[in-house]
Amino acid sequence: MIIKIVAAFLVFMIVMGAIQKWLNPGHKTPIDRLRATKLPRPRKCKTCGRFLLGSDDCRCKGR
Repeated sequence: MIIKIVAAFLVFMIVMGAIQKWLNPGHKTPIDRLRATKLPRPRKCKTCGRFLLGSDDCRCKGR
């Protein structure tokens, strides 16, 4: 019974969001904002496999 209520609420929220987007196409939802600010993929060191944050060179110095 509770699962049906939760499912109905989720469907209701999704439908309301779709109607809001249809009525106001210029409105940006929080999900759209997240999609717009995609972070660049972190690079990995080719020798040791560590993720490089700011600097291009790793501490292993290619060993």
